[in-house]
Amino acid sequence: MSCVPCGPTGPAANFCGPPNVIAAIVAGPVGPTGPTGPAGPISYGVTGPTGPTGPQGVPGAIGLIGASGPTGPAGTNGAPIGFFTGVLWAPAVPTDDLVALVGGKTLDFGTVPFASGSYLFSLKMQIGWNAGAVGPNNLNGSAQLLDNTTVLETVQWGRAKSEASGYQYADAQSLDFWFLATVTSGNNLYLKASSQFYLLGAQLTAFPLPSNIITSPGFIG
Repeated sequence: MSCVPCGPTGPAANFCGPPNVIAAIVAGPVGPTGPTGPAGPISYGVTGPTGPTGPQGVPGAIGLIGASGPTGPAGTNGAPIGFFTGVLWAPAVPTDDLVALVGGKTLDFGTVPFASGSYLFSLKMQIGWNAGAVGPNNLNGSAQLLDNTTVLETVQWGRAKSEASGYQYADAQSLDFWFLATVTSGNNLYLKASSQFYLLGAQLTAFPLPSNIITSPGFIG
């Protein structure tokens, strides 16, 4: 906008008239909001050093002992640790030998080759009864197993004559006894027969002690 200079004469001498509007400036509308800029990078702090290990805590109380489980079944006996072959009766004519038997024999089984201690023994014997050696009376038999001179076990049996008169037959029998005994390594084992007992043969086997040894009450009736 500007004023036109007034001349020295005219209807508005010494005054300027209203300015002539050359152009009106009008503000345009607000433009749209621009897009959001990209996010800046994430910043991470540096991990600090591990702190010192704390002291060990107080141990807890010991727990209670659990109940014992049931006892397992007893194991089987081990294999024999010693077998004494002894003597087997094998005559050419058994009946001839039966009438010529001699009592009071002693059989040497041999030396104990295993450790001293208690073992389970099986004593198998062949015995004979002589009908005429002692007459028509009853016959009693007994035998002792000895560790040198120490008696380990004594076994007994007998045969009673029931008829008042007549024949008394001779015969051969087998007996088997089991027992516990303590033997000494290096000693000899002997089987000593009584005078009326006719020892024909015998064998001895030693086993480890069983896991359970039960002392029976014996006869109750």
